[in-house]
Amino acid sequence: MFPFLESIRLEQNQLYFLKEHENRFRCTQQDNWGKVLYQDLESILLNSPDLPGDAHKYKCRLVYDEQNIQLSFIPYRPRTIEYFRIVQKDDINYTYKSTDRSALDQLTRDLPPKTEILIFKNGLLTDSSFSNLALFDGQQWYTPKKPLLKGVHRSYLLQKGILKEMDIPIEDLQRYKRIRLINAMMDWEHTWETNLVI
Repeated sequence: MFPFLESIRLEQNQLYFLKEHENRFRCTQQDNWGKVLYQDLESILLNSPDLPGDAHKYKCRLVYDEQNIQLSFIPYRPRTIEYFRIVQKDDINYTYKSTDRSALDQLTRDLPPKTEILIFKNGLLTDSSFSNLALFDGQQWYTPKKPLLKGVHRSYLLQKGILKEMDIPIEDLQRYKRIRLINAMMDWEHTWETNLVI
């Protein structure tokens, strides 16, 4: 089995969405190993000798399996996306965040610059290759009810009532005017947003 992964935002010496990361961290262990080997994610991160001391934005990349944990801090550089390509893949599975991204990487191979994919599974919109999705119909922001991965930022926004879940079949895409790619590295207010251009 491939190692599992958490990507946690560190900015201004603050860890973001820690409660949501902690829940997923524990659930992943329990679901796959039948027990929780690692606890207190905050202590693991803050006790690292490599913890950056400046206020820049970092991706804390925590890779773990049943034997050990590896932690690295990577300066964060957001992507620029202007176009989307629809991809249908009914057999794709990414329930647990892991280092095995081979199925996703295959779908994004040979994409033009500044282009990202919208993945449909069994006729319904799920995610992009690296983030959850939020779509705006002019009144409300919606997120696919069945994402490939239940992201921590998505969970937070659902709890706050900012997003609502919705099944989004391909024929309904035309109802939506704007799209946001949401992941753990961005605030909702500053997340990447554009017109939905396919």
